Amino acid sequence: MASSPIIENGELPISVFQSDLPIDEKLDRARTELLDLSARNRLLNMPRSSKGAKAVEVVDEVGTEVFRLLVQEGKPFTFLAGRSAQSGEPVDGEAAAEEADEIADLAQPEDDIIDGRGIFSRYADTRLQTRLTPKGLQKRLLELYFDARTLEEEQGVNILYLALGALKWIDPNNAANIRFAPLVLVPVQLERGNAGEKFKLRMRQEDYASNLSLEAFLDRVHGIRLPAFEANDGFDPASYFGEVADAVSAKPGWEVHPDVIVLGFFSFAKFLMYRDLDPQTWPNGGRITDRTLVRGLLSDGFDGSEGMIPEDANIDPFIPPSAMLHIVDSDSSQALVVHEVRRGRDMVIQGSPGTGKSQTIANIVASAIADGPDQGRAGARHLRRNAARPTGARFRGHGSAAHCVGEF
Repeated sequence: MASSPIIENGELPISVFQSDLPIDEKLDRARTELLDLSARNRLLNMPRSSKGAKAVEVVDEVGTEVFRLLVQEGKPFTFLAGRSAQSGEPVDGEAAAEEADEIADLAQPEDDIIDGRGIFSRYADTRLQTRLTPKGLQKRLLELYFDARTLEEEQGVNILYLALGALKWIDPNNAANIRFAPLVLVPVQLERGNAGEKFKLRMRQEDYASNLSLEAFLDRVHGIRLPAFEANDGFDPASYFGEVADAVSAKPGWEVHPDVIVLGFFSFAKFLMYRDLDPQTWPNGGRITDRTLVRGLLSDGFDGSEGMIPEDANIDPFIPPSAMLHIVDSDSSQALVVHEVRRGRDMVIQGSPGTGKSQTIANIVASAIADGPDQGRAGARHLRRNAARPTGARFRGHGSAAHCVGEF
């Protein structure tokens, strides 16, 4: 965990963790490093155009209607390619090969039918209008489809969302920089039966959410508190958009655009860690700063312990085969990790995607369950969310589904 160094009396900078600061302040500084409040963060600076971005901008739709159909009624959506204003026909074929995938000037809609609520019928259907050509739309959706699958397999969490509504805000350091930040994020998935079918967009069985990064940014940088957000049956996006508009009304040029809709990748896993590390969110008598491991990391240090078994050692003398309670295959280094954890050692394990971390975690939890129910519960409690799903998949795939609950 990196943190900004402290310089005292012109001496060489020292780490925050080596300083004499109170443990709460050390933790707060470490937490702050998790926040990305720069324009690189898509949750603060959302790419609206599909040009050069792995995103699909939806145009000429009503955000509250999309929310009603997608979230409240659970209907799947398809996508419509754009029609050029010059011809009124979808752009495709050889003539479009030399053109961009996105159409700048769309044809005017022909639909003028209004329902009893005063909504045009094109806004109440389940087709999302885009600026992309048919070829460009298919290409972009295919990229999102495969990238979403790969990212979920590697990270264990979905980061594909349909953003509904946006806050237009102006960079306080440069008024020429106008940004758009999403307001409501609906977790979605792209699916199709075969290569010849159109892609369908469905909401995942997860809660939609507000933009947590935007909330932190406005609070820390501008002193603005956004309205409370609760994803329940009574949530009204139009009311929420209005409350956000009221909250930022003192900022000149800032506006809420309720009908800005973008399909793309948004990740706020680091912000969730930032929030989880807030001592105020922990119960009295069990604050995070009271935990032995945290105090050891930030303040007290750790007592010395015996060395670990060398990674290149022959493990047979140390770990009898009968003691290996593994449910999935593991190499010698992974077996050593499981063995050390069972001995009660606290460890940090690093590894790039595909190096067997979820297999190792599955074997650790399986061994903990075999060692006793209390150990099994303790092992499961310490799983991160993005490790829980792949670990649960390992359990279910090896006849241990009875031990999978909750996040598993």
